[in-house]
Amino acid sequence: MKFSRPLLLLLGLAISPISSAKVIQILHTNDLHSYFEGTRGGIGGYAQLKKVVDELKADGQKKGIPTLYLDGGDFGEGSSYYFSNHGVDSMKALDWLGVDYTVLGNHDYILGTKELKNQIKKSKIKAKILSSNILGKSLMGLSKLVPDYADHEVGGLKIRVFGLTTNEIHHMYPLRPLGFVTNPHKAGIKQATKAKKDNIDFTIALTHIGLEYDIKLVEKTRTIDLVVGGHSHILLPRPQLTKNLEGRLIPILQAGAHSGYIGSMIVDIKGSGEAELIDYKMIHIKKDMPQDQGMKEFVASAYSNRERYFGRSWNEVIGFSNIDLTGNIDGKDSPSGSCWSRHMARLTRKVAKTDLGLQFDVFQGEQISSGQITFGDMIDNFPHFRKWGDKGWSVARSRMSGFLLKQILKLLANSEVALQVMIDGISVKDKVTGETKFFNPRLHNLNEALINGEELQNLRYYTVGLPSEVPYGMLKLLNVLTTVLLHDLRLVKNSDYWNLLETYIKTNSPINCLEN
Repeated sequence: MKFSRPLLLLLGLAISPISSAKVIQILHTNDLHSYFEGTRGGIGGYAQLKKVVDELKADGQKKGIPTLYLDGGDFGEGSSYYFSNHGVDSMKALDWLGVDYTVLGNHDYILGTKELKNQIKKSKIKAKILSSNILGKSLMGLSKLVPDYADHEVGGLKIRVFGLTTNEIHHMYPLRPLGFVTNPHKAGIKQATKAKKDNIDFTIALTHIGLEYDIKLVEKTRTIDLVVGGHSHILLPRPQLTKNLEGRLIPILQAGAHSGYIGSMIVDIKGSGEAELIDYKMIHIKKDMPQDQGMKEFVASAYSNRERYFGRSWNEVIGFSNIDLTGNIDGKDSPSGSCWSRHMARLTRKVAKTDLGLQFDVFQGEQISSGQITFGDMIDNFPHFRKWGDKGWSVARSRMSGFLLKQILKLLANSEVALQVMIDGISVKDKVTGETKFFNPRLHNLNEALINGEELQNLRYYTVGLPSEVPYGMLKLLNVLTTVLLHDLRLVKNSDYWNLLETYIKTNSPINCLEN
């Protein structure tokens, strides 16, 4: 894309009236995660977002500017509204918002491809769901439902939008054994080259791979003209301008998460890779903004559908907490290693009756502030399940050698991953006071670590309790290797997390930090 007025863009200055018939408005969101009502922090809301979308489209129409609305994926699982109509309403909502094209995010196929197909068919979604780097589409029955790309014509010019899905290994297991996500950069180069051969005038990469990989994608290609991204939940108030292989500045867009923002770009497409960026703005969506009545009624219906699914009042009080039930805040992760993380790890250890209990902060949903805790708060804080009808994930129990455990702790000591993992059951003794404290692999020497008051032994096996989804994903991805790492793996009976959490919150109210 050629930029003749970058300074005007950076200063946010208005530009003279538009006369070209090839000028279009590109709207974009990403990582909506079914936050129909927005967040507890006060951002977002689909009814508010819809109102803004319609106003932007109407303004463009007055000026003779057509609109293309792109979404950067992860529109499905993530909030409890995903339970409305078994995920179908999350897809219907895209059409309500007026999305033209979206990309398949890792949370959109988290229940497997059979469920994804059911949702697409039942919703009769008009928005095109794209992804060009998933292998095995024909085996999974997704070839026609999730094409590689789609062409869009404006003023006689051809615009091509192709999708790229993250290939991070830990997100890929729901596609196995039939599907696999390939390298998005290689797929992106292939798609960009094909678009050039097909005489496409403007090529858009609609990605769910994260900003870091979006930048690398631009740096590895010649003919992508725009990247609309998602996955990393990053808010870019202005486009990230990155040089491609030809030295051209290519804009990369991303709009935070959870319906809290929408970006609007006005661009004049001249064809053959030539375009002029006329204006760009990022609009903050707040819960106190005016709402679209139709979408408001849709969300109200989804609220009822969600309560019907659980058979419970969403506002039923189940306990009280003096600490925050930590999780993401307005789409951003809160500090790790919290008091609530310790409670989750302790609960897992006690239920599994193991030496150790593991909690992964990345699994937490939305943060719940201290005070009364309702049934709905509990679900929103941990909205994870394997299949419809489950009461959340279960607790798994396994054995691990002391040698392997030591290697894992060594890795955690030098890794940022340690900030996302809470281990309950390992302690250290203060050399001065003799007091027992929680062991932290980043702060304490491994030789000081104690389990049940004794030093770790290489040849001894220790029992470990953890969320069932971790070994489930490992088995689908690593298979035999998983049985080597985790011995005697099994599910703990009657260990569904939602039932466990409700009992735990009721029994231990008010919830405070654990001291030992």
